[in-house]
Amino acid sequence: MSKQNFDELKEIIEINSWTKNKEGVDRNGEIFAYWMEALDYKLTRYPREEIGDHLHLTSSHREGKKLLLLGHLDTVFPPEAFEKFTEDEEWIYGPGVCDMKGGNYVALEALRNAYHTYGEIHNIDFLLVSDEETGSDDSKHLSAKLAKEYDYCMVFEAAGVHDEVVTGRKGVGTFFIDIEGIAAHAGNNYSKGADANLEAAHKLTQLVALTDLEKETTVNVGKLTGGIGANTISPHAHLTFELRYTNTDERDRV
Repeated sequence: MSKQNFDELKEIIEINSWTKNKEGVDRNGEIFAYWMEALDYKLTRYPREEIGDHLHLTSSHREGKKLLLLGHLDTVFPPEAFEKFTEDEEWIYGPGVCDMKGGNYVALEALRNAYHTYGEIHNIDFLLVSDEETGSDDSKHLSAKLAKEYDYCMVFEAAGVHDEVVTGRKGVGTFFIDIEGIAAHAGNNYSKGADANLEAAHKLTQLVALTDLEKETTVNVGKLTGGIGANTISPHAHLTFELRYTNTDERDRV
């Protein structure tokens, strides 16, 4: 990588682009759009109020097959959690270095090389969405609509652990369980309470037990909240869990 590559990558890595940080995600997108405009790409912006805007960058089109490059602008870390760009003799570190500001940058460099070699680019477009890290709840509709216009699609997230090209990904679903109990004083009225936290604990073990590693099915309870204090039987609890699967039979089983 050249010094320009490092400087440009550092510039975008140091912009906090947590999915809920619309300003940062949009700033990241503006920089990519600026770089792509130098390759004669045209920008179509899909404005959003609470998340970053989705960007569709298009080359000139002519007869022949069409390729869509797909990436996302958001990262997983909120402000001040993990923001710095650092490097050592072997690696560089920072939010999005791999997933997926670095991947977007690899795609950009490939397009730059093609443009500098041939002087123009045709039929290769780039869609950058802003909410992938939270499940693409908004952008999935846009991606599905635009994908119908293309013959092929390549996603520039990281390859497999052995640098192989990934041709499929697990299905994923995020679910929520709200549990209502009955509050009571833990000393004087213990028997009159119904402990929502206890029920949440039972639910947690039941959900995790649905994991089947041989079939590559995993269930992870990533967040559990509930209760008021140590002296009160918990009147409420909430679980957030995620399912990942490789086939629909496993999805339906869980």
